[in-house]
Amino acid sequence: MKILIVSAQFPYPPRSGFAMRVYQLARQLAGRHDVTILSYAWAHEREAVAALAEEISVHAVQREPMSLRAKRTAQAVSMFSARPYYCREVYSAEMQRAIRDLCSDRAFEIVQLESSFLCAFEFPPGTNLVIDEHNIESEVFRRMCEGEKAPHRRLFNRVEYARFRRFEQRWWNQAGGCVVTSDRELPVVTAQAPHTPAVVVPNGVDLDYFQPGEVPVQPDTAVFNGILTYRPNVDAASYLVDEIWPLVRRQRPNARLTIVGRARAEETERLRRPGVEVTGEVPDIRPFLAQASVVAAPVRIGGGTRLKIVEGLAMGKAMVSTSLGCEGIPVRDRSHLMIANEPEAFAARIIELFDNPRLGSELGRAGRCLVEREYSWELASERLEPLYRHVTERASSKAGGSQPWRAPVDFVGSDA
Repeated sequence: MKILIVSAQFPYPPRSGFAMRVYQLARQLAGRHDVTILSYAWAHEREAVAALAEEISVHAVQREPMSLRAKRTAQAVSMFSARPYYCREVYSAEMQRAIRDLCSDRAFEIVQLESSFLCAFEFPPGTNLVIDEHNIESEVFRRMCEGEKAPHRRLFNRVEYARFRRFEQRWWNQAGGCVVTSDRELPVVTAQAPHTPAVVVPNGVDLDYFQPGEVPVQPDTAVFNGILTYRPNVDAASYLVDEIWPLVRRQRPNARLTIVGRARAEETERLRRPGVEVTGEVPDIRPFLAQASVVAAPVRIGGGTRLKIVEGLAMGKAMVSTSLGCEGIPVRDRSHLMIANEPEAFAARIIELFDNPRLGSELGRAGRCLVEREYSWELASERLEPLYRHVTERASSKAGGSQPWRAPVDFVGSDA
């Protein structure tokens, strides 16, 4: 098949969960199909574009980052619009031209959009559109609204939730197919779009890259990893530093926490505490995971499934997570990892694993077995192909009753 994958974030190098999913699925598919990636890229990502182009056909649309002040202004203005803010944010005339030119130049059997945000763009009539939902985005906005303390952020997320809920349901019904990351999310899509084919393609892990190592574990150490420009990760890191870690340090005054992930300078400074190191972005997360006694994932908002969980399990690490942090992954408390939802309980589980390395090793072995069985990227990509075949056969069959896919006119134009 000729497959076009459209992404708002450049997926290489794959240092975030979003980029990892796009890159790994595209890489697996490219071994069997003719795959093209169309993505935005920042100016500083030129070398990354060239590197990925050695593996997969790539078309990049250069874009400059928006300043924080400009973003806040645009969000405020968007409150008076019926259109979701994030659909407006990803739209550009340059990307629309690139889509038009690529689709007129080549006959793609499948066009896969990485998130329904990208349904803001117009595609030629008859395009077989597949939406890969990394999260159920309206669910993320609802959870951010419920978890936010700042009134202006709570209001914005409430409005965005209502707008995006309507938007994504509309496009689930118009798409040729939908992809979600867990069994938990599948009924959410099928209830709203019962006639749209949908499939679960879980987030996977590179089992050769992430594996248990021989590095000695440092006693009384914990690590949290996640990009700290993403609100659910910022909330999780703040929750860990402000409410959980002081309880750990009360019993273990010399305990050390490392927070790893790209962050703005002000966020890095805000999270620093005695016994807390904030590294910023690193080229390789594995040494930090390998040396830690415990991997912590106190996630309270967000959606989808978290790659930080499957990567930690793949490395055989002792982990503590909230229920939401490991949702969608078939782990059991005290079988694969520890689950705790309140600060006191979370801190107690960390200390228990500090005190009982044998228990941590047992959990780590069980976690590794789980990901080996169910979470390879090879298996994930194989789950996509029956959906692709069904979508193309359904579209080409007159008996299928499907209509050619067309973009909505109200998302076309200079004000989109």
